[in-house]
Amino acid sequence: MYRRNPDLSGVSERILLVDDDQCVLRLLNRYIFSFGLEADRAQNGKQALKLMNEQPYGVVITDMVMPIMNGMELLINIREHHPKTDVLVISGHTETHSFSDLVAAGAADFITKPFSLDELKAKLQRIFRERHLLENLQLAKEKEKQFFLSLVESLAISLEEKDPYTHGHSRRVTALSLKLAELTEGDVSDFELLSLCGMLHDIGKIGVPDKVLSKPGPLSASEYNIIKKHPERGAHILRPIESDARGSLIARIIKHHHEHFDGNGYPGGLVGEKIPLMSRIIAIADTFDAMTSDRPYRKGLSRHNALLEIRKNAGSQFDPALVEKFIVLMNEK
Repeated sequence: MYRRNPDLSGVSERILLVDDDQCVLRLLNRYIFSFGLEADRAQNGKQALKLMNEQPYGVVITDMVMPIMNGMELLINIREHHPKTDVLVISGHTETHSFSDLVAAGAADFITKPFSLDELKAKLQRIFRERHLLENLQLAKEKEKQFFLSLVESLAISLEEKDPYTHGHSRRVTALSLKLAELTEGDVSDFELLSLCGMLHDIGKIGVPDKVLSKPGPLSASEYNIIKKHPERGAHILRPIESDARGSLIARIIKHHHEHFDGNGYPGGLVGEKIPLMSRIIAIADTFDAMTSDRPYRKGLSRHNALLEIRKNAGSQFDPALVEKFIVLMNEK
């Protein structure tokens, strides 16, 4: 069994040594073994990539001048296809590529021949230590993001529960959205993300006055304009997580769930497939639940009549392909 450092979550510490000189490979292997680690060996970049496609490596230690595929080509390939693997470059030929060239290409560090055991050990310790710190930082950020999203979701639920007419709306929208997404034949793969967006789609209504949200009658033009700001306000509330790619996607989906397929929606006037798919899904589920729910000034529509309205607005308000799938879904119930 290979030795694993428990501080490196999800990253193998097995080392890959790449050099066309067998003597150098044997020396490196002895050094790595003395550090309590295990290593595999390759004589060129092509062999190295083949091994990397078969198992993960924590660090690749590579020479620069080799036949078939040189160190720079290998380095670029690793950055593109194995971004979690660090690369330590060892070479006696420093004139071809400067240290800054190597760093720009993705090298973690550089050692020139001849090198000592202590120098190699210090370089590896630094690489592993920095990776461990980075992983801890990423973990802390992820925990912070999850805490923030849980807090926002709790706020969204508490907002709904203040009004008996909207109680459970986000949960129902989420459930319908997930069912509809299952019929998209693989176009939606991240159901956890869709579930989160469904629960948070109306979070921007936190900034809408209660007298507007709970008005026992149709809204005036000015009140409707206030309501229309809630998608952008929702995205604004989620700003603390927008630096994260997933957080940015959540904010974008929420921001555009009131866009219309023909471009007459808000806030961006996006058209067709420029509207995120999850936004288009939530739009149908949101409208259906709103139409079939009672309000102080009207009774909710029957399922049949709500589906007629959804179909009537296919191609204008809603994605027509999704409408057909939604009608099939609701007729199965």
